[in-house]
Amino acid sequence: MRTWRLSLALALALCAGALARAGGTARLAGTITPPGKAIKVGAVERIPATIMKLKDKTHWGTVDAKTGAYAVENLAAGKYDLVVQTAEGRIEGVVLHVLSEEREATFELNVGTGELKVERFDINEYIEEGQVLSPEERDKLIRTKLRIDKLVDRVKKTLSVARFMDTNRALVVHGTRKRAVVLMELARTTKFYAEKGDQVIWRVESWPFLWMRDVWHKPNKGLRVWQRLRVAAAEFDPMGYVFDPALGGIAVEAGKTTTFDVALPETLPASLGKAPKPAR
Repeated sequence: MRTWRLSLALALALCAGALARAGGTARLAGTITPPGKAIKVGAVERIPATIMKLKDKTHWGTVDAKTGAYAVENLAAGKYDLVVQTAEGRIEGVVLHVLSEEREATFELNVGTGELKVERFDINEYIEEGQVLSPEERDKLIRTKLRIDKLVDRVKKTLSVARFMDTNRALVVHGTRKRAVVLMELARTTKFYAEKGDQVIWRVESWPFLWMRDVWHKPNKGLRVWQRLRVAAAEFDPMGYVFDPALGGIAVEAGKTTTFDVALPETLPASLGKAPKPAR
């Protein structure tokens, strides 16, 4: 009898663990400011894509229009990217990461605005004791030592080659002195052979780069597609869809509530993707 009870207890424990992993007991909650701006809030579960189909799953939650408080319930433990839908469009988290970056100095550059964030970079290793740098000198030193400008130039040269997508630009550059990943926006806005009516193809991808022999190289493997849409041209201009690394990689634990507050920008930032064009 005792053996049977132990076996039953073990089986129940295993079932409980399986249910926690499958159904989810984690919760993501917080406050969206300003209140009333968010129409929907959710957590994007990134699932490996097939060759021609993205399989990411969005778990939509609830949001209070008066207070901005939101909650996404019944998540399995893991990492998610927050997504917020507004009247203007969608702002979605994205994770830009390279191998072994936790042990090295990292950078993240918003190409459109020039905003540069650096972690674990000790500038004192490259200046004389007591030397004082101006903000411009400091920025130039960081860009040089972390090879950022060379990477941006390499991306520009890559994009100068004729390709099917006629509108291409780098959004965010993230990495270390040895490895980097570039978040790209690509679109085909002119007519193409398989077009059915006036259509636009729009994609957001991340491209890997590797420092080899004093040059940034773009490997043939490692590209990741975050979103691809084919929409009518009339729908493309008013479409709003941007990706923000600040909303990506939120870890939630089973049986716990993870708090994550968000301050939304006044308008969707064009430097992070497709901002809607004003009506003519």
